[in-house]
Amino acid sequence: MKKLKHRMLSMTIMGLILIPTIVLADFKSEIIASCTAYQQGHDNQEFNACKLYIDGFIDSSLLTEDAAVQPKAMIASKPREQSAFLQRAYKTRVSDPAFLRNHKDYQFCIPREYDRKVVASGIAKLIDINQLVDKPLKVVLLETLIADHSCSQ
Repeated sequence: MKKLKHRMLSMTIMGLILIPTIVLADFKSEIIASCTAYQQGHDNQEFNACKLYIDGFIDSSLLTEDAAVQPKAMIASKPREQSAFLQRAYKTRVSDPAFLRNHKDYQFCIPREYDRKVVASGIAKLIDINQLVDKPLKVVLLETLIADHSCSQ
């Protein structure tokens, strides 16, 4: 009887461990299906998985300093080159390294004037679904954002 209880407990634990893995594996395919449906005009809802994923991807990129939301005029302007002396002075006197960053350091820049829903919708339409056979979704999404919202426009 003890062995039976132990086996049932082991099977239950194993099932609980495997269920999240199954859900995660299906999550990517749902996003891809949502993007495909959106591109083909079958899913024009305001909220869909593809656009929500893109919006979250942009948010996470902003947190990791891979991207910036800046005024359009700031993105269009050429950054001034700082002399080596100024760079050393800032590094020794300013504790925040982000202070030294300019828009050429970011991978993509989204103008502050743009509506995030419009940006997410535009990127959802531009993603090349065929590339997902060889590349992960996040790589294809990042490449699309860089191509559409380059910081050196």
